[in-house]
Amino acid sequence: MEDFLHFMEEILEAKKDTLTLETAQDEVETWDSLMQLRLIGEIEARYGIMIPMDEVSKLTTLGDFYRFIG
Repeated sequence: MEDFLHFMEEILEAKKDTLTLETAQDEVETWDSLMQLRLIGEIEARYGIMIPMDEVSKLTTLGDFYRFIG
């Protein structure tokens, strides 16, 4: 989980150790609709997974993403 959160901090350009699995999209200034697509692509590439398109609108916290890899 720590590795995932540090990876998210890099992508979202967040300060170190500021994100948790409970961090929501509306709490991160850089997390807009384009960033949502980037997050999906980066996570899929790094962890070798596929996030179903019908799940994309349900991904509103970092924990929602993490459940696909955790």
